[in-house]
Amino acid sequence: MRKPLMALAVAGCFAMSVIGGLLPILQGWIFFVIGLYLLATEFETGRRWVKYARGRLPILNRWIVQARDHRWAPSHLKEFEDLTDPSK
Repeated sequence: MRKPLMALAVAGCFAMSVIGGLLPILQGWIFFVIGLYLLATEFETGRRWVKYARGRLPILNRWIVQARDHRWAPSHLKEFEDLTDPSK
């Protein structure tokens, strides 16, 4: 039951990131990074996707680093950064 709920939470975060990109009052990139965090920590395939994307897209890497220091970011974002670091 946990995996389907996590998949739904990931989809919800990605939807909120799209809405946040359209609305100026909502920070969409925070929801995008949280969605990537859930994807990478719960699914091995997601972890590989995020690691590959961070290696190919420097802007994604910057977003993850910025989100780690944001006050609304989850406290486990450092673990996410370690799991998906493309240099490791």
